[in-house]
Amino acid sequence: MGLEIAKVPYRDIMQAPNDLAEDRIQILSSSLAVAQPMMRAGRIKVLLVTSKQRALGAPELPTATEAGYPALTMETAGGLFGPPQMPPELRESIAGELRKIAEDDPIIGQRLADTGQILTLRGPADFARSVAEQNDQLGALAKIIGLKEAQ
Repeated sequence: MGLEIAKVPYRDIMQAPNDLAEDRIQILSSSLAVAQPMMRAGRIKVLLVTSKQRALGAPELPTATEAGYPALTMETAGGLFGPPQMPPELRESIAGELRKIAEDDPIIGQRLADTGQILTLRGPADFARSVAEQNDQLGALAKIIGLKEAQ
């Protein structure tokens, strides 16, 4: 988009929304969970979410695509990981148990939604594809901005 933006690394990302509110930084890309307290207090304005769908905990916020910036769409995958040699049937069993727990306890999904997260109950193969897609997207972004692999 032709913007020149200096990256400001934070040891504690929870300080970043305060710096945004105090005009020490002018833009922040972070999780909704980190920004939401300052947003709800009216101290910062969240412009959009980068997920493919609106956040259930903040449905008034448009997605990046809805706001006209589809290139900013970034799905993140959080989940459980195990050793590569874990038998597929054990992976499926664990996924099934976790899916049952999440389906039986609506509080889990609600608490995730409250922090801008979207509970997606999928199996190991779908999760692996999601992680691979995210890695590909981040790899392409790294090339665009000139990042090189650490030596």
